[in-house]
Amino acid sequence: MTDKDQVNKLFNQFKSKNVTVELRDNNQAEGKIIAIDNYLNIVLENENGIETLKGGNIVFVSLKE
Repeated sequence: MTDKDQVNKLFNQFKSKNVTVELRDNNQAEGKIIAIDNYLNIVLENENGIETLKGGNIVFVSLKE
């Protein structure tokens, strides 16, 4: 297993979880992660529909209780 595979496995733990995502522009996005890739690009499903977040704009991702 390569390091790249390990990162994908860690990121995939967040799939189908409700999260809060802190963005570089001091905004937040909330929703359920329906897709995530090795670059931390995230597709969220929330009350507004589907939202795509570029990994380079993400500061951190936290699980919602």
